[in-house]
Amino acid sequence: MILQKILLVSVVMLKFSTQHVQSFSADKTMARKRLGKKSFIQKQERGKLRHIPSSEELHDLAVTSSFRHPGSINHRKAWKHWSAMAIDAIRYDLSSNLPCPADKNAFENLFFRLGVAADKGIMPSFEDRGSRAGYALEFFCRARNLADLLMDVLNPKYEFPDDWRDAILKTPMLRGDDTGITGDSYNMISLGGGPGFDSVALSLAASFSAHGKESSAINAIILDYEEGWCDLVKAMDESTRNVLEQPNLSCEWGGKCDITKGFGDPINAVCLQEIGNAQMIVCQYCVAENANLLRESDFIFFRDMFEKASNGALFIFTETTPRIWPGLCKLMEEYCPYMQVAFVRNGRQMLIMKKDCKTNLFMRDEDKRLMREFQEISKFHQRKISSGWERQEQKIRGSV
Repeated sequence: MILQKILLVSVVMLKFSTQHVQSFSADKTMARKRLGKKSFIQKQERGKLRHIPSSEELHDLAVTSSFRHPGSINHRKAWKHWSAMAIDAIRYDLSSNLPCPADKNAFENLFFRLGVAADKGIMPSFEDRGSRAGYALEFFCRARNLADLLMDVLNPKYEFPDDWRDAILKTPMLRGDDTGITGDSYNMISLGGGPGFDSVALSLAASFSAHGKESSAINAIILDYEEGWCDLVKAMDESTRNVLEQPNLSCEWGGKCDITKGFGDPINAVCLQEIGNAQMIVCQYCVAENANLLRESDFIFFRDMFEKASNGALFIFTETTPRIWPGLCKLMEEYCPYMQVAFVRNGRQMLIMKKDCKTNLFMRDEDKRLMREFQEISKFHQRKISSGWERQEQKIRGSV
């Protein structure tokens, strides 16, 4: 079913690009993916932002949620409402806390190039400050999707591996200790994590689950190839703290990281230093855009990371397409057979847990079936790219 839908969409996109758009090179033009009505930047420019809740309002709503049974329909509704309001507040605070103004045109160009990067497996440039600021304001969906994944563990209609579910339930994001503040922090590494959305996600889940009380300590370390994210990570941390008022939640810039090189390379020194202390490692929307170099390196970064991580460590990978997962799974089968792998959200997210027993790669029958579909999707995409297909900028109505 997933394969059929993706093939149909791909054929439609190819036909549309041939008949209705103009061809250009994304690397040499100012091609743009224009912001729609839901854009925060657009709404702020036009004075159409909805009510921005105060920290007190969010606190009271979180307290009210404590009367709802975790995983119930009412609890899920409360979470959706609270998290949407919290994101609005954090984003609004960030908009006045940016180290430089957002450049809408530059961001729209970056927005388009992100799609091209995923198509071709070549990382785009994030060197422009204005486009980075726009990205920080517009892509809070990264935080929301990860936070929703954590909260979905409480939802009985979602099927997670038992070990994975048990591990997440014990984390401070879901108030697993429920005994107040502990001495040791829960440590998360965010790979390609600028400007700090993964940290926001953990903070949202932890704050909601704390029901208005102080959360246990969570420390997020953000690593990224682009060093320019440093000031935005700091701004994101400040805005998150301002809104959620949780003193035990912290987010810090850790330095550079390159997922196309091994842990022996100096650029990955911080990751090597921190990996053994991390209970969770998150990598969102970084694999597809580095696909070519990852294959050339035989996924050496992830092989080193899986080997160095502590037993019981949890990994969350998110991508716009599941076609990259077969390469990672092949790596684990050959070099890291002690990993437990599962897919959720129709393959958009891959969950991995490092086990302490070196057995064959553990995967449920349903996940094996999905893997076969992902392999076909990958083959189809390679044929499409090899035929010369390129993502096109949509033609503006009325233009020549």
